[in-house]
Amino acid sequence: MNFPYVEYTWLGYGTVIAIIAIIHVIISHGVAIGTSVLTVSLEYRAFKTENEKLDELAKTMAKWVLIITTTVGAMTGVGIWFSTTVIQPDSIGALLRIFFWAWVTEWIVFITEVVILIIYYYTWDSWKSPEKKKKHINLGISLSVASWLTMAIITGVLAAKLTPGKWIDTFSFWNAFLNPTYLPSLGFRMFLAMMLAIVVVAFLLRLFVKDLSLREEAFKVFGVWGAISLPMTFILGLWYLWSIPEQAYDMIVWSTGMTENTFKIINGLAFLILIVFLVWLIRSPKTVPIILSLAVFGASIGFIGEFEVVRESIRKPFIIYDYMYANGLLYQNQEKINEEGYLAHSTWIMEKEITEENKVEVGREVFAGQCLSCHTIDGWREKRALGKRLVGWDEEALKTYIPTMHNVRVAMPPFMGTEEELDALVAYLKKEIDEVNGVKEVSQSE
Repeated sequence: MNFPYVEYTWLGYGTVIAIIAIIHVIISHGVAIGTSVLTVSLEYRAFKTENEKLDELAKTMAKWVLIITTTVGAMTGVGIWFSTTVIQPDSIGALLRIFFWAWVTEWIVFITEVVILIIYYYTWDSWKSPEKKKKHINLGISLSVASWLTMAIITGVLAAKLTPGKWIDTFSFWNAFLNPTYLPSLGFRMFLAMMLAIVVVAFLLRLFVKDLSLREEAFKVFGVWGAISLPMTFILGLWYLWSIPEQAYDMIVWSTGMTENTFKIINGLAFLILIVFLVWLIRSPKTVPIILSLAVFGASIGFIGEFEVVRESIRKPFIIYDYMYANGLLYQNQEKINEEGYLAHSTWIMEKEITEENKVEVGREVFAGQCLSCHTIDGWREKRALGKRLVGWDEEALKTYIPTMHNVRVAMPPFMGTEEELDALVAYLKKEIDEVNGVKEVSQSE
């Protein structure tokens, strides 16, 4: 353990990151990218048809893109950096070393995107003449390109965590960035962003825009984009699935916590609802039911959450595939740590020798360094809460299981350390299990 740690005892690390990341992805994909494209498309149609109401609607959408991306979007973006740096410092440190200049470029592009967005919105009313309106639409197109570029850069970083490809051997930036899933992941995210924007904005327009003719004009534009985006999302999603490691593919259903049949039924129904919605949007935009809009809105938000959870989970037991385990330990260091000890390679742990007096405390440190990235002692996720999951296990059972757990459960990194360090971890776990069980017994008697 090379860094201090923070415990989220009830939530757990994964939940903290997931809450922030899912909100950020909905905003960065659905608002910053997808809604920006829809806004410019509506402005262009309004210009061609001389529809002032449609132009005003597009301006209102631009206002909310500006408000949301520069507040919640920016805060959750920083929140991801902050939370992952605290929770997974080894991983973030490795990614910064690999992708330093890519991240610098991404921040420059993001700042450019924000500046263009501000100019785009605040020049809307002053650039009204035909010539200036054309320039304003071109400015909107440049906004869409800039927002796409931020995704194009960050996708290289995210995709490399699952499929680093030749980087494992070459440590070349370009091998990491242009990894095997980069293009399918980028394409999938691009069209997914459009679908998310269509669903979210259409639901809001159906809810708040009472002018049927105005809603019809907007939905016609959404229908065109949907007819392109839905099949492309499906095709590129299949390409992405075919490009990931076989072990990761096999963990998709497991990572959702569903049975295989439940997974197929829920996702199949969501896809069917989306098809019905798009067909209705194209064929009869004036009569799109509010219930259908609400259903497809909920299904889309749920899918984004599922996608982010799956994307993070199928890398297990790694955080950077075939290079760094989920707990920050390097794959290549396993033999060395087993021989020399985990404590000897942990700069943050002060105790380098284990005694009867400090055994439990050292075990706590070993738990924090090797287990805390995925597990808690007590928390809302019972499968991850070891104090509940391991009730009834004695020290001998724990000591026998822990060294072989990665063979039984492929999502688990192997334990690294000496037999004395294993004893310390077992002593700590047994103490916590007993305390959790004792609290339960008291509460039941009460």
